Amino acid sequence: MLTIDSKNNITLTRGDTMTLTVSLLQEVPPVPPATEPTIEPYEPVTGDVIRFAVSKGYVGKSDYDLKFSKEIPHDTLTFTCLPTETALYYDTYNYDVEITHDDGTIDTFISGKLTITGEVK
Repeated sequence: MLTIDSKNNITLTRGDTMTLTVSLLQEVPPVPPATEPTIEPYEPVTGDVIRFAVSKGYVGKSDYDLKFSKEIPHDTLTFTCLPTETALYYDTYNYDVEITHDDGTIDTFISGKLTITGEVK
């Protein structure tokens, strides 16, 4: 079973298939006469690389351990994690959706926790 809460935290039964479609939103500065920025969809461009990654710990820390990473296609923004990838130990992991732009800049669009829960066999 897959659930996602209001803070983007994911709970998934160990070994289940997980298919997600991501929305990439960006803050756009106001155009006069507007005074407030707006939130608009970001359309990926050629050269952008979008990926979903799951890790234990964080980069730069001694306990960092990348569990898996998947590139997300530009055209659908949908990706699938296979049962072999989600058969992690029952625990809570970190995840993010990050885009590396053609010019090398990196933006993290979504981050949260991935909790792997028990299964009945």
